[in-house]
Parts: sequence; structure tokens; C-alpha cells
Amino acid sequence: MKKKVLAMLLGWGLVMTGLAGCGGSGEGSSENSRPESTDSAEKSEESSQSSESGSDNEQADSERPTVSFVFTKGGFEGCPDNDVILQKLEEASDVVLDHIAPPSANYAEQVNVILSGDKSGLPDLVKLNSAMFNDLYDYVDQGALMDMSELVKQCPNILENVPQEALDRCSVDGKLYAIPVFCSPNRYNVVIRQDWLDNLNLETPVTLEDYHEVMRAFTFEDPDGNGQDDTYGMTGLSMETFDFIYGAFGAMAPIPSYNAASTYWYLDNGELKPQVTNPKVKEALETIRSWYEEGLIDPEFVTCTTDDDLNNKAMKNQFGISYHWWTWEPKIEAQLQEVDPNISFRRIAPPVGPDGQSGIRGVGMLNGCVVMLQGAKDPEACMRLLDWMYSEEGMMTTYTGVEGIHWQKNDDGTYVTLPQYEEDAAWIQWYSAFEAEWPLLQVETPLVQSRRDSFNWPTISNDGDGLITEAEVEYGADLQAFAMEYYTNFITGKTSLDEWDKFVEEWNSRGGTRWTEEINAEYKDKRG
Repeated sequence: MKKKVLAMLLGWGLVMTGLAGCGGSGEGSSENSRPESTDSAEKSEESSQSSESGSDNEQADSERPTVSFVFTKGGFEGCPDNDVILQKLEEASDVVLDHIAPPSANYAEQVNVILSGDKSGLPDLVKLNSAMFNDLYDYVDQGALMDMSELVKQCPNILENVPQEALDRCSVDGKLYAIPVFCSPNRYNVVIRQDWLDNLNLETPVTLEDYHEVMRAFTFEDPDGNGQDDTYGMTGLSMETFDFIYGAFGAMAPIPSYNAASTYWYLDNGELKPQVTNPKVKEALETIRSWYEEGLIDPEFVTCTTDDDLNNKAMKNQFGISYHWWTWEPKIEAQLQEVDPNISFRRIAPPVGPDGQSGIRGVGMLNGCVVMLQGAKDPEACMRLLDWMYSEEGMMTTYTGVEGIHWQKNDDGTYVTLPQYEEDAAWIQWYSAFEAEWPLLQVETPLVQSRRDSFNWPTISNDGDGLITEAEVEYGADLQAFAMEYYTNFITGKTSLDEWDKFVEEWNSRGGTRWTEEINAEYKDKRG
């Protein structure tokens, strides 16, 4: 499959403004983040030691190859200069990291700008996020990427920790052109206000009917006790809000959400069919439409599209149930408890539907990839850095910080954070270019239980994951916008569900039929 070439409109000179992230020379010291001593002699000694350490680091840097790497860890921006995590990364991988970090809000646009610049100023490595993965084929077609097939043979951590299927998805004509950002499917949780359940003496909902009754109480029985009619049973981020309701019917939301760039597909008698026209989705929409009509669903769900939007609603006690990426709830709960320590969230199983089915969104195997450009100055150094990032030490460091400063391993084998972890929590994952399951599940951090709980729920995954077609490139965006409009109107009652067949027919005529034909051809070809 050859994707249409992107239009490159801007030059390298426009890129450098605001792109440079923390990083560079690796002169960081843990002294930067520790309380300053009040003893002058002690200060002098520390200053001398720091100066000697800095000289040693400068000498080491002059002997290390520099690797320029474009990637941004969204949500973890703002690390200090010369930090100890960067120092550890550079020492362990024996490189100097030139970290170029475009704003996460328009990352894809900025990367395309960077890659359209002066050839002499191009970086060595670039991360393509999940929404950009298809661009991999463009860059291969243009001859812009390094073939890593032989280089990866010297990377034991990548070969051990990345499934072959994930590597295969980053290969074209048998050649490896990217290192995958591999991740597991379980990333979402259904979240409920436990304090509201307690206030109303309600049990944890299990079935879809239970959820309905709890949502009705959360909407009409003043769960926060403020005497006002200002709460809803549920809200969320746009169409992502309803994932777990689709799951109760054995289907999955067909609209792109927090971590889904394209429509989901399901297998029916060996043939891939789009979830967007799945008859089971229509059944789910009937339930959602009914709940919306009752007033149980926040009517602003359509315009709630960012974490800030959702956080604002949480701060105002506007909803009792939501559903989101696993990192969201622990963070907002901590903020809310600073105002009211009695507020309590809880992660619960998604509802069981009328046929005993249940599930949340299972995300794709790849959350992007890292490519090496043809002009990379030191390919071996680049691969050494990437391999270290996939090592146990690399995963621990880029996700949790430096051993002995941010975390420690106890005699009983457990991993716990140290006080400095909390001090640096806002930026501690700044250098995490890959997903790292192992430290997320091992280390006792404020987020870890949410991550562990997400593995408890059944997932409904995309059976067409990793299959790319010309039709998707040509029609996908328009079809998604078309479906988004129809689904919103179905839910809000502007369009009757009696027009479902009309919607399906038009979706197919707008390119859906060709998309379905091409993805099935890809599927059969992959299966041999």
C-alpha cells in the first residue's frame, strides 16, 4: 500500500522556534533537585564535587556520539535543565541526546515541518505517533528511511521485549524500517464516584440495567448533597463516552477516540466488517438514545473533547460515571481530594449486557513507531539508545526515574518510589519514547493500581488492526466525519434510528464498500 504523499509547506527555519526540549549535554546532577544545604562549608564541598563531576561529564560528552531524536511525551512537559534522568540515559546508552520536542498539541504537523527542512539539518531519529503511523509508508516510498534489518540484530532488548508481529508491522517488503512503540490492549477504565454510591446507599452496578438505575439516581437524587439539580449520570470525551455501552452488546464504538485513529472492524464468518455499520451498534445506540432522552447523559458530551474539559466537569461535581484512559482518574481524584478529602473514585467492571457480553476498547498493538532517517550520523549509536530504552533499566529510568533518587528496590523484591519521585512527577516521563509495561505494573506509584485494574476488564479489539488500505487514506477521514455527525444526531434525537439503514447505505456509497473490499483483501493476503 502506498499512501498519498503529504504536502510539505514549511521550512526548517520555522521549526526551531519552541521545539527544543530539555536535554543536551547530560551534565545533570541529583544535586539539582535536592534541598540546598545551610552549611557554607558543606556548600563549598558540594560545589567543588559538582564542578569535578561536571568536568568529567563534559569530557565524556566529547567522546560520545550525539543522537538527535524528535519525540514528545504528552502530558509530561517541563523538565528542568541538566536533569539527573537525562544524565543516566546518556551514561547508560553512551550517547549525547539532542532531544527535539515539538508541542504535543500539533506534533504531527511539526514533525512534517521538520522532515521537510534542509537535509543537512535533519534529525537522526523521529517518533511517529499512532495517528502518523501510515506516514511510515510514505517515507519508505521516498527512500527517506534507514533499513534497520541488520542493525536490530545487535539489539537484544528490542528483540526480547517486542513481539515479532509488532516488528512485522514496521516492515516493508521484508525490511525493517521502524522500531514499534508496542503496547498491550488494556488501557481504559470505567470510573464511578464511590462517595456518591455511599451517599445514596447504592450497590456497585454490574449489569446494564444496574448502570441505568445508578445513573438515574446520580442525576435526580442529589448525590453530592448540595440541594441543586446540577448532576448527570455520566459524561466523557465525545464518542469515547459510550465505549463501555457498545461493549455490553459485543460491539465497539466506531468513531476515533482518545487512542484510536480509524474505525474498528470485527470478524463475521471469516470476513472483516466495519463496526460503524454493525447491527449490534444500532442496539447500543437505542440504549444510549433512551438514556440521553431521560436526561442521564451530560448533553455537553459532544463538545467535551479534551482532558481539561473533562477535568473542569469533575471539579464542578457534574457527573458520577465516566470512562477514560487509565492515567486520568488517579490524577483528577488527587486534585479533587485537595478540596474535599471525602471525594472518592473507583474503577469498576464495564456493564454486562442482555446477552452476557461486556467489554471496553482494546487499543491497537502499536502506539506509533520510531524511524531512523537515511542521513543518520551514527546508526549504531541510534540503535544503542533505542535498545537501552527497551531494556529493564531503560524502562525503569524513563518511566520512574533514577534508582536511589526516585525509586528503590526493597529486600522483598518490591519497588517503591522515594520522595524525589513526587517532586519530579510532572516531568518524570519526559524521555519516555516507548511504552513500558513492566515498571508501570511493578513500581508502587500513585497511578499503578489504575493500570493494574485496567487488565481486569475484557476488551473488544480491532480485528483490522494494522491493515492499511488505499481506500482508508482516500475516504477514511470523510467517512469518520460523516459517521460522527450521524451518531451524534442518533443519540441526541435529531435523527431517528429508523434511518439507520439509510445511514449504512450512504456510508457504503461514500467509499465504505471499497474500504471493506480492500481491507478484506489485505486480511486474506496477511493470512496467506
